[in-house]
Amino acid sequence: MRRLFVAAGALLVLSAPAFAQTSTTTIEKRTTTTEAPSAGSTVSTTIIAPTPPPAPRVETPPPPPGPRMVWTPGHWTWEKDRSNYVWMEGKYAEPPRPHAAWVPGRWMQRSNGWVWEEGRWD
Repeated sequence: MRRLFVAAGALLVLSAPAFAQTSTTTIEKRTTTTEAPSAGSTVSTTIIAPTPPPAPRVETPPPPPGPRMVWTPGHWTWEKDRSNYVWMEGKYAEPPRPHAAWVPGRWMQRSNGWVWEEGRWD
């Protein structure tokens, strides 16, 4: 009986290449490109002002230039050279993806002065 199992095992080992199927394996390389958003900055800049900003101006946005455009309200920015706040008017921007919501920037008081936190898409 043992001789039968040994013979059957040898037969399988020797005939295995005949049972193997010849196949070609194709490896597909995919490259994913991520584009920078059309609106917003990819570089972080810290703006520190010595005094609090004035109250925000009331803006009436014009009609949107397109169906997906979102109004991003204006804000005060600190100009170090002038040592004064300057108003940056609001503008329309296209969201970087469907259902993205604009979170406006804000001034926050810190120990070293008033720091601007840039607006972003959420």
